[in-house]
Amino acid sequence: MHGTSLGTVLRTFLTESSSNARRSVSSMLGRTDTEVKPSVLGEKSHRQSFNCTVTYACRKKFLFYYAQEHVDFRFPELRSLCGLLGIPLNEAQMTNHECPFLLLDMPDENAARTLVHRSVLMKSCYECWIHSTSLKDLLEHLSQLPASFMSTYSAEGSSFRLRVNAYGKKLTCDDIRNRIEALRALPLDTRVDLNNPTHSFHYVEDYGNENETVRPFPEQVFFGRWIADSSRDGAHKLRLDERYFIGTTSMDPLLALVMANQAQVSNGSLVYDPFVGTGSLLVAASYFGGYSLGADIDRALLHGRGKSTRAKNTWRRRDESVLANFTQYDMVDHYVGIVVADATKNVIREDMRFDAIISDPPYGVREPIARTGKVLSGELSGDLSEVDGHMQIGRCALNDLITTLVSFASKNLGIGGRLVYWLPVLQDEYNETAVPQHDCFNVISNSEQKLAGSTSRRLITMEKIKEWKPEYQVTFAENIYTNTFRERYFTAKEKEKKRKPNPISRRVKPNSAECQQRCVNNK
Repeated sequence: MHGTSLGTVLRTFLTESSSNARRSVSSMLGRTDTEVKPSVLGEKSHRQSFNCTVTYACRKKFLFYYAQEHVDFRFPELRSLCGLLGIPLNEAQMTNHECPFLLLDMPDENAARTLVHRSVLMKSCYECWIHSTSLKDLLEHLSQLPASFMSTYSAEGSSFRLRVNAYGKKLTCDDIRNRIEALRALPLDTRVDLNNPTHSFHYVEDYGNENETVRPFPEQVFFGRWIADSSRDGAHKLRLDERYFIGTTSMDPLLALVMANQAQVSNGSLVYDPFVGTGSLLVAASYFGGYSLGADIDRALLHGRGKSTRAKNTWRRRDESVLANFTQYDMVDHYVGIVVADATKNVIREDMRFDAIISDPPYGVREPIARTGKVLSGELSGDLSEVDGHMQIGRCALNDLITTLVSFASKNLGIGGRLVYWLPVLQDEYNETAVPQHDCFNVISNSEQKLAGSTSRRLITMEKIKEWKPEYQVTFAENIYTNTFRERYFTAKEKEKKRKPNPISRRVKPNSAECQQRCVNNK
């Protein structure tokens, strides 16, 4: 189709048998604005009302399209990345984190491209030309695009393709043909290249939340030029099913990359994980250029000993280790080292400064939290004891672990460095006092990931703003994270099971009125 104009392509795409589609377009464009009203779209629409916006003049408004997962982490990641990349962010435009479409003012196209390339929660970014409530209104503005503006995309040697997407509704082939036929209003005269175009134009319809009833018309529509896709392929590259060394608590790669983004890890950052486990968080940090150092109390795990967590594998292979994962992903140059150490002990020099500390501390749910020391009458002394060259292990309360983690970060993070960690909570008990506070830190974000039953965990991001002093202490509701947290965790799960309706009780009794009514309806 070399040298073919847009109109010719559309006429070729829509065959003679598509006259019904053309009539459908006419009726679709013929509907009045009064059809787009709250009674049609729903009284509780999660999108804000707006007038049609045309942004081609300034060309600084960009549409960011989010994947529909980890919704609570969208804005925290966005704020962290804008701070890392030095991109100004207009908070007034961030009105609803549940909407997958976010229109933002960007300084230029390079800033938008850099932002979406680094994000793992976004899917793609577009230079938004027109934003409206209906296709009819959008087409009116599309036909009026000035020739001086469109000449950039009609230059000799350039090519294009046109794509139609929808959120909240699956479009049929006829729906897509209808919209492409309608988009003939685009004043563009250049050749088509569906595989490797110079410019890719996208028309996007938003029908609202997928869980709601599908609306007859979209709540909002967008038209613009594709800029770039995000780094979500990083989560696929680091997926656990193909990773050489994993364990039962290995972090999901996507969440690990989110933590690295919120920690603002960049090329040359020195990153530490005091509860390294199988190294999932450090792998994510090094994926973005960080140099990784970790520690863990589990000597057998770090040395690849014990039973394997993989199906059909009885024992771990001798070469399974965190270093093996870095070798697998060709990131050995960013591997500083792993040490067998107790996080509650001062194993790192006090003058050591990290750029970021990211961690997923043990919750004490699957098994008690471990620490080193002699076991005397069921309690730990402060002394270190070894038996046959191995550390003797005892128990530790979760509140002690959290206090130790925040205190360590207050001393060993540089100014502006970030501590990012998971905090387990019981939803019935949670309040703001459960989040640790420290004079050295500002709490940047606090996002929830719901787990089974009435339990969840919160991703806490703290930024160091001042140097440590002896009088600065960690303060939080320590009574929540006592030795009984594990018991309360399982008690909450049992209560949740009791609250769920029994499916057997939903069966209709033979003599019930509902059963009799069904018999009447079936006749």
